[in-house]
Amino acid sequence: MDDPDPLSDVPIFASLDEESRMELARLCNCCDYQAGEILFRRGDSASAMYLVRDGEVTMSIAAPNQKELVVATMRRGDFFGELAMLDGSPRSASAKVIQRTKLLRLRREDFVELLGRQPKLAVAMLSYIATRLRTTNELFARRVARNLNEEIDQHYRLADRIADGVAEFGGSWWFIAFFGLVIAGWMMLNAAQVFFKPFDPFPYIFLNLVLNVICAVQAPIIMMSQNRQSAKDRLGADLDYQLNLKLEMQLQELHLKVDELIKQSAQRSQTRAEQRPTRMIAT
Repeated sequence: MDDPDPLSDVPIFASLDEESRMELARLCNCCDYQAGEILFRRGDSASAMYLVRDGEVTMSIAAPNQKELVVATMRRGDFFGELAMLDGSPRSASAKVIQRTKLLRLRREDFVELLGRQPKLAVAMLSYIATRLRTTNELFARRVARNLNEEIDQHYRLADRIADGVAEFGGSWWFIAFFGLVIAGWMMLNAAQVFFKPFDPFPYIFLNLVLNVICAVQAPIIMMSQNRQSAKDRLGADLDYQLNLKLEMQLQELHLKVDELIKQSAQRSQTRAEQRPTRMIAT
């Protein structure tokens, strides 16, 4: 590597001293990639993690509409691919190179050994993973809201549009002003009695009939719109429940990984402590 300390500008390794960073840098392989290359796809086995030295890489998953949804963009100083390396599970997202990029590649075996020797690094990395998890779930939340509207619009008929339009207009000041002008004009025409005979003289019985008919028709139409809104709210609540359930499961999985790392670190520390007196006696 040209840079004697290529990990000095990576935030996740700020807790390491220079000697530890140099040791880690010797374990990394420097790789160059061209724009459009696929580093790995979702479901592939995890054999390494990557650190971005220069360039840009996007992380994406398959959305419900069969399109790729970009969940994160990795730039200089970012790292990715570490989540699958913690438990050996397949990749949870796909990685694609956007422009010419230089990456540092760290093998899973060296990565696990490093976490055992550097407990502070393990805690910092898990904190970074938790932050990234929250960001991803916020993105999912916005995506669920859009899916809710799309699903409702698929069943949006002409009668529903009319009902929503009537409910929107009937609950506005424009409706009150328009109706006030109609009633005032009706009363003036029937009170003048100059050019023609009144068609609905006082006490305006026909006007009362028209108002009753309008109320009888308007009320069910507004209720149709309210029922449709209630169905939309129920669907939204169900999607929110599914999202919260998924978030809870992911947080529980993250806690298990934290406990496992702490346990492995404690076991390695105990092993080193037991071996140290033996070496001194041998000396």
